[in-house]
Amino acid sequence: MKLILGGYGVMGRVVENLALERGHEILGIFSIQDLENPPYPVYKDINDLPESDAIIDFSHPNNTSELLRGASYHKTPIVVATTGAREKLQDLMDEAARYCPIFFSANMSYGVHVFTKALKFLTPLLSDGFDIEILERHHNKKIDAPSGTAIKLLEAIQSVDSDYFPVYDRSQAEHQRDKKEVGMASLRGGTIVGEHEVLFAGVDEVIEITHRAQSKRIFADGALKAAQGLQNRENGFYTFENL
Repeated sequence: MKLILGGYGVMGRVVENLALERGHEILGIFSIQDLENPPYPVYKDINDLPESDAIIDFSHPNNTSELLRGASYHKTPIVVATTGAREKLQDLMDEAARYCPIFFSANMSYGVHVFTKALKFLTPLLSDGFDIEILERHHNKKIDAPSGTAIKLLEAIQSVDSDYFPVYDRSQAEHQRDKKEVGMASLRGGTIVGEHEVLFAGVDEVIEITHRAQSKRIFADGALKAAQGLQNRENGFYTFENL
């Protein structure tokens, strides 16, 4: 594939390295910010983008927004891997999907997708007598909390039982835990790539499901596979569920 990178941060470089290993070609970078010594042409104007097979964007929501707003012009499949601004980007993704295929996931790991499938299966089986907690750990440079993946896991639980609701801070709690609340806890430190744990705590027994990302390459791998999956697809909005 001939690819455009949305931004050129840490994940942009990971995507670049894996793409080149697999024989893909990087045509350039779309960035509304100045970049220091970029190895490819940098495009700030949507109108200047060269024709490519896909755009893979792990950048800032502001950069992603410009790519999505320009979809009616470039009409290139976009893999949106930006996290932390789902609400801001969703309307833009829906509009862009009229002009090109758009793929979005809060986590590009296929393993996390399977994780959500497992939660949808387990939640109704454990809804009686088990409390649910979600814990996520990430590196000290991650800004948003809870992570987009933690929210994705919560949404998987709520999709089978809408009575569940998140609780983000118990420091001021003045009542016992509600059986339908889901505690959301975030830890930040060091270079932790990403860990997500869902705990089902019952009487005298506990079930834990954990996903640990051991390398950022798993996210780049998912993004590249998504980009390949978008080739020759009709315009529309895609996720792991329908791609």
